[in-house]
Amino acid sequence: MKGGWKTHAIGRHLVDVPARAKLVESWKYGKDRLNLLASFDDAQFTQIISRQEAEPRKKLQKSGKATFVKRVLLANHSVTLISWAQLYDEAGYEFDTYFRAGNAAVRYAFSTSVDRKEKALVFLRRCSEKWREIPAGQMPEGIGFVVGDTIIADDFPNYESWSLLIRLADKPDVTLELSGFTGKANEGLHNRAGGPLAKMLGMAAGLSQLRNRARPVGTIDADEILVTGTQAGKRYYAFKWEAPGKDYSLAEPNLNVSLEVRESAYITNRESFASDDEALELWDTLVSLIRLRPGAV
Repeated sequence: MKGGWKTHAIGRHLVDVPARAKLVESWKYGKDRLNLLASFDDAQFTQIISRQEAEPRKKLQKSGKATFVKRVLLANHSVTLISWAQLYDEAGYEFDTYFRAGNAAVRYAFSTSVDRKEKALVFLRRCSEKWREIPAGQMPEGIGFVVGDTIIADDFPNYESWSLLIRLADKPDVTLELSGFTGKANEGLHNRAGGPLAKMLGMAAGLSQLRNRARPVGTIDADEILVTGTQAGKRYYAFKWEAPGKDYSLAEPNLNVSLEVRESAYITNRESFASDDEALELWDTLVSLIRLRPGAV
């Protein structure tokens, strides 16, 4: 987009970020972490699976059994490796799964009890059929949860979440992060923080409130609280925007944006913002452009 910003897809949302910023992403699916692996060919993928399988094969259970249990082939050349989760008992399994998505792969590891083994395999088989690679230079389309340059094209009710750390060029003293998660809706930013924050502002010298208000974005109901203060000549910032979302909704998850300039090795604002207006301009642009990706759910 114009003005040095670009559109970025993460989870089921689109956000606009400064074009020169470095983005650090993380994702969870079913409350367990997803790890995006580098692009590789089939031979390299086979080597990765063989190396990962070799580790549990070296170990023995207290009972004398091998820790490694089974390799299960899934759709689209995906693979899951099943091992005993603990060496001292056989009450649960560790699933180490590698979903193929074109030339990319996504690693997904979790533990489960013995009695839930078959249910876990049904879930993994479903997921393996849904992973796709996003063509280079294209925005993802249709239903799905975006993980880097891949997407799981599904809207299965799930505890999915994502986090995006934005490292701004020429502003190393600014911490800027966005996140979203599906689960039980929060009480709301004002209800949780408004009262204590107001008291803090009345007691702490040098702190002032730039904003404390409802801040909807499109159809997203949200609040924002922006606090700043000056100490020893340095201006500090603590901005927060939050949409509490709806219970277990993929379309309306909890969304958070935070911006901070805190005590650090930098003793002036040369590495952050020249003025409150500059901080607010960046903040308002970022927050105003968060939206659900069309067709994602």
